[in-house]
Amino acid sequence: MAENDDQARSRAEQLRAAVEGAFGATASSAAPVQKRAAELADELVGAASRVRDVLEELRPPSPEELAALRAQIERLEARVAELEAKAAEKPATAPRRASTAKRPPAAKKRPPAGGSRS
Repeated sequence: MAENDDQARSRAEQLRAAVEGAFGATASSAAPVQKRAAELADELVGAASRVRDVLEELRPPSPEELAALRAQIERLEARVAELEAKAAEKPATAPRRASTAKRPPAAKKRPPAGGSRS
């Protein structure tokens, strides 16, 4: 009977070793596939993010955004009106005249020392 128990354990250990070997072989050959799957998942996340950004840009502005833009335009209109009023109050200044003083004539170039070369 002890011999049967030893054989059963031996078969169980052999089976366990065979299963572990099969899983090990599968895991080592699956590593490149798993890496590529992770890369594809990263690319998919990036593409989804870009699509979301494009859709965000294409959507019409919300009522709050339109109200903010209107308020900004009104502030700019008021500022332009204020600047135009200030410009109308100031007398126009005459442009500056160019200086009429004569400049001294430029110095003449002298021939190089040692005569002319031919």
